[in-house]
Amino acid sequence: MTHAPAEALHELAHRLLSPDDCARWIALLRPGLRLAHADDGPVAGRLGGLPDLPLGKPWPEWDGHGPLSHLMSLDCAALSAAGDSGLALPASGTLLFFLLDGRLDDEDCMVYPGDPGTRAGSRVLHVPAGTPTRRHPAPDALSPYPEVALTAQAGLSVPTSDAPTVRAAFGEGLDTRAWRTHPVNARPFDSALRALDTHPSRSGHRIGGHPVPVQEPVEWEVARGVLGPEAVGQDARLDEAAAEWVLLAQIDTDEAADMMWGDAGTVYWLIRPADLAAGRFEEAMFTWQCC
Repeated sequence: MTHAPAEALHELAHRLLSPDDCARWIALLRPGLRLAHADDGPVAGRLGGLPDLPLGKPWPEWDGHGPLSHLMSLDCAALSAAGDSGLALPASGTLLFFLLDGRLDDEDCMVYPGDPGTRAGSRVLHVPAGTPTRRHPAPDALSPYPEVALTAQAGLSVPTSDAPTVRAAFGEGLDTRAWRTHPVNARPFDSALRALDTHPSRSGHRIGGHPVPVQEPVEWEVARGVLGPEAVGQDARLDEAAAEWVLLAQIDTDEAADMMWGDAGTVYWLIRPADLAAGRFEEAMFTWQCC
């Protein structure tokens, strides 16, 4: 969904929405960083390549399944310099994202939030600044993804119309036919929003802000993983549990990095704000969606 400057989004809302709807909608906007290929601008991180791991720290593995692929490394200081991510990220150091991505076992064992036994297949690590590191070679069985430099662009992100935060703000008519033609979903507002987005064709790589789902809200998937298999359908607890999680990072399908998630999908890490503030990145939950 749209990622754009605050001024443009506020002007659009005041122009096309009623005062009440405008206030509700603007309150839902979240700051975040879009990660784009660093053709111009300072480098904030990179997709693929080899990670800089602390000396003596082994390459992350899922016991019994093999090594995890290194998907992304981010410079926390560069992210902070780029603008407001909306997250209590470390001010310095490096964030590393790893995933058992199915390349070694032909997707025989994938990571899903609803299966706690697969959580070891995803890893987010923070390497503090000043930690002695080395560019760790990849395990013999694993080829690294091509390295693609990234730059970070600050802006506000817009939730999708079925996001839990939208359901909470406009809930009185959300499940009626009228909701589909509500001004925040109507074609004039939707078209104007899309016109503001500089990358409308893909959900993109992001840090913070609202996740861009390929299917249903990713917060629901994580909430179901926490609540357990009894949380099905429109369980009333889902929105409440989903509201506890925020987007840490999403990585889109990216041809330059040779990353394809299912059928042109996206992978996501969500985290509770309290865990993020305490640096408990091991508590981040992974999920993925594809077309």
